[in-house]
Amino acid sequence: MQKIERLLAITLLLQARGKMTAQRLASILGVSARTIYRDIDALSLAHVPIAMDYGPGGGYYLTGNYHFDATLFTREEAVSLVLGVDMAGNYSLFADDDGLHRALFKLEAALPEEYRADIKAAREHILFDTTAWDGDGTTSAFLETIRHAVLTGRRLDLLYPWTTRQAMPALRWLRVDPYGLVYKGLTSRQMRTGVWYLVAFCHASQQVETFRVGYIQDLRVRQERIQPPPDFDLQTYWKEARGHLAEAEQPLTVTLRVKAAARYRLRGNYTVLREEADGSVLVRVPQESLQEAVAYVLSLGSEAVVLSPTRLRAAVLTTAERIAALYREEVKDASNF
Repeated sequence: MQKIERLLAITLLLQARGKMTAQRLASILGVSARTIYRDIDALSLAHVPIAMDYGPGGGYYLTGNYHFDATLFTREEAVSLVLGVDMAGNYSLFADDDGLHRALFKLEAALPEEYRADIKAAREHILFDTTAWDGDGTTSAFLETIRHAVLTGRRLDLLYPWTTRQAMPALRWLRVDPYGLVYKGLTSRQMRTGVWYLVAFCHASQQVETFRVGYIQDLRVRQERIQPPPDFDLQTYWKEARGHLAEAEQPLTVTLRVKAAARYRLRGNYTVLREEADGSVLVRVPQESLQEAVAYVLSLGSEAVVLSPTRLRAAVLTTAERIAALYREEVKDASNF
């Protein structure tokens, strides 16, 4: 929860419930009491009339007949807040606090009329899917730029690891028309995180594709304006696309036999299972997806062998054969000169 959303939540809680202690606010919002103290100071500096009673039965409260004025927010802040409500509603933060959840939706209703079109556009083009997969979240330096391009309808050029049936994955510049962003919730060891996906029409494949934002290596915003087809619905598309993504990006645990000469090239969060007399080791390495696992194994060259899972062995073999065929063709072409 961002600070501005937390300040709003504190104000709405005090408005709806009256007097509350810092400890109670902290437990509802999932932060420390010290954070609440700093937030109360920030609200006071913003001229929100918060007072405090000490002793038993004490706590913070709003003085007089103060009511939160939604017009204090800018257009951008209003959109961010409404999307924050949508996201929070799918997690457990407000699961046992229906009163606060209703209050947040009342905030949306109180926003100025001129903000409504922006909020409607944001809801149509930015989707939060918090059905948990196992895995780790990925952030990207390009997320804010992509979000702006989605909402303003700007064409993008992406440098992205692109895969075709005829070739192995390779970085390639792709021209895309961004239709929407999807935040896919993940759960890993009781921690909530997620991954952002860009849904866009790809000029290379001539169809709508799903791009993982964290895999984008570079990005250029173009001047051309785009408009999604009137019959395109982000939620309908995502219902079908997420099934394919779940298969392609399902995390897996890899077991490798690595020769002594390649041990120094091991990276990431690996675990040594057994050390052999010749210096080789059996290691277990968690990988985020099959694609990343293939890249990890190939980085070790001929000094590592996949013991499991079998689908990774097959994928490494297929990729290695494609590489060999590519180089055979290159050598053949070079010999003709």
